[in-house]
Amino acid sequence: MTVQVNTELLGELKAFGAFDVSACFNCGNCSAACPVSADEVTFPRRIIRYGQIGDREHLLGSKELWLCYYCGECSETCPRQAEPGEFMASARRYAIASLDSTGISRLLYTSNLFTAFFMAGLTALLAVILLSTRGTMAVERPALFGFISAQAIHYVGTAAILIALIMMVVSVARLSRLFRRGSSSSDKQDETGGANVARRLTVAIGKVVADLATEKHHRSCTEEAQPWYRSRWFMHWTIMWGFIGLAAATTFDYLLLLVADKVPGQPVPLWHPIRLLGTVTGMLVLFGTLRALAARIRKPEKYSSHSLLSDWLFLALLLVATITGFAVEFAVYLPRGHAWSYVAFLVHVIVAIEVVLLFPFTKFAHAVYRPMALLMREMTRHKSLANS
Repeated sequence: MTVQVNTELLGELKAFGAFDVSACFNCGNCSAACPVSADEVTFPRRIIRYGQIGDREHLLGSKELWLCYYCGECSETCPRQAEPGEFMASARRYAIASLDSTGISRLLYTSNLFTAFFMAGLTALLAVILLSTRGTMAVERPALFGFISAQAIHYVGTAAILIALIMMVVSVARLSRLFRRGSSSSDKQDETGGANVARRLTVAIGKVVADLATEKHHRSCTEEAQPWYRSRWFMHWTIMWGFIGLAAATTFDYLLLLVADKVPGQPVPLWHPIRLLGTVTGMLVLFGTLRALAARIRKPEKYSSHSLLSDWLFLALLLVATITGFAVEFAVYLPRGHAWSYVAFLVHVIVAIEVVLLFPFTKFAHAVYRPMALLMREMTRHKSLANS
């Protein structure tokens, strides 16, 4: 297949990071140093080559793009200081922006001014909508849902979820097409029948879930000797599963309201399963985001040496949502209402909605794209083993 060279692609990619891939002479040292590179997954050398020749379609359709955890080994060992690890991170940002048809993601990554005005405008809009239902700040008891209508929160939150879901479905469909185009002809052909495809899919899903649950490949990244609770893989694990746990706790709490006709904001025992789930997973998110932010501030390793405003944005939103969530949880058990509790409640609701809305447009979208890439890799690997 003939590939037309696009000399503008590298320039576009440089808007999403800090690297000098022009210094790369394709020695292959980066792929040799990468702890998760294998015969069927040779990055970052292949992805760098796509960038050099301007092969946008193959770059965006490469599953290797999402299998990189940016351990920084490639950049540490690069004889030309071309920063291949940062190139991979920049390419992922570029891919997220390219999969977003609205253009919002690209602007969030490349324009600090747009990011500031966009977030200010979104916050103001949500505040106006929610405060339009504002009631009184009761002093005798912390009636938080008397201050902001539970119904208003439900409608705005549902709208945010639907918008994010639609955007992700569209982006996932585009990525699936790119994956298929980027696959080799042998990957696209399957003459073993539907039953075998279903079996391979079942096995692949099981391996992907196990990988995500244990951070198997992330743990294979070389790190300095340190306790497991200070490692990058555990930081990543706490944010991912903490977020999933908080989403589950919120869903279960809403379903409980429907089934048990429970009053919103009514205190429940601290040992209630839903309360425990929310508390424990909230602590995981708090720990992970604080560790991630501290790493970006101190810059102890290559992976944290360069950050865009959008990288800080999502972590900051998660941190604020978690802290205000704990403040609200504490407030509902107080015998009387306080002004700070109502402010914390309003901020928590606004930021939580923003986290959901920004999911498809920020780095957090890789929480969907990476499992897709892992699934494709396992499907291809299982097929190869079955045919051997």
